[in-house]
Amino acid sequence: MLDGALFTRDGEGYVPTDRARGPWSRDALHGSPVAALIAHCVEQELSRSRREESGAVGELRIARQTIDLFRPVPFGRLDVDVESIRQGRRVAVFQARVSCDGRPLTQATTLCLRGDAGFGAVGANHADEAPPPPEEAMPAKVDRVGNRWVSYPGTLAMRHLVAPGGTEPAVVWIQADAPVLAEAELTPAVRAAGIADFVSPFANMQPGRSGYVNADITLHVHRPPIGEWHYLRVVSRGAADGVATAQAVLGDRGGAYGACSASSLINL
Repeated sequence: MLDGALFTRDGEGYVPTDRARGPWSRDALHGSPVAALIAHCVEQELSRSRREESGAVGELRIARQTIDLFRPVPFGRLDVDVESIRQGRRVAVFQARVSCDGRPLTQATTLCLRGDAGFGAVGANHADEAPPPPEEAMPAKVDRVGNRWVSYPGTLAMRHLVAPGGTEPAVVWIQADAPVLAEAELTPAVRAAGIADFVSPFANMQPGRSGYVNADITLHVHRPPIGEWHYLRVVSRGAADGVATAQAVLGDRGGAYGACSASSLINL
């Protein structure tokens, strides 16, 4: 199993490593490394803004990231442009654009909210308890078209409590251990972004392959994830006329920390 970073730096750009490839083509990236890269770049912008703050309680952190995957992201040098749309004390919004050789490939909007453990919470929590731990789950070998080369799904340890492709909604533990850069801290939000894309294949899996390709990823995070092992529990899926939607709960050993969703097209 390959480990290490998803990208290396080339000036202001990012060059993918073999670990970032997708399973369907050697020349295209998996959606999860792209999502992790965008989250990393947004957090870099947040770090710069924190240095300019004074007297604020808590800190701004990623609460929602929505990515439109309107073109395949090629295995080439990528530029990521992050623009601040709103920079307030409690709310910040960033627009990110990923391009290769000047061609736009992906765009994302990231909403950041100010959180602090001292603020507490009110109301009931639903679907909050963690499933049985990864040690009690079945180790899974990714087996899908494209594994003739190293690809992102194949470099992650996965353990199935309920395997994708059956009649029951999938519940899978994933070891989120892929840093964007070797020299960059693997933050909680980047870990979550790096697995949110799996909601589509896990919900839409047919025997032997995923029957759909997702055109977006949306991640919601209400608390920072803890540790490497995260679970993804599919909670709903619907499909008609070649279009599918799916939603999942994301969590760690302590229970749910957020959710993810995707819109997908049938893979003709």
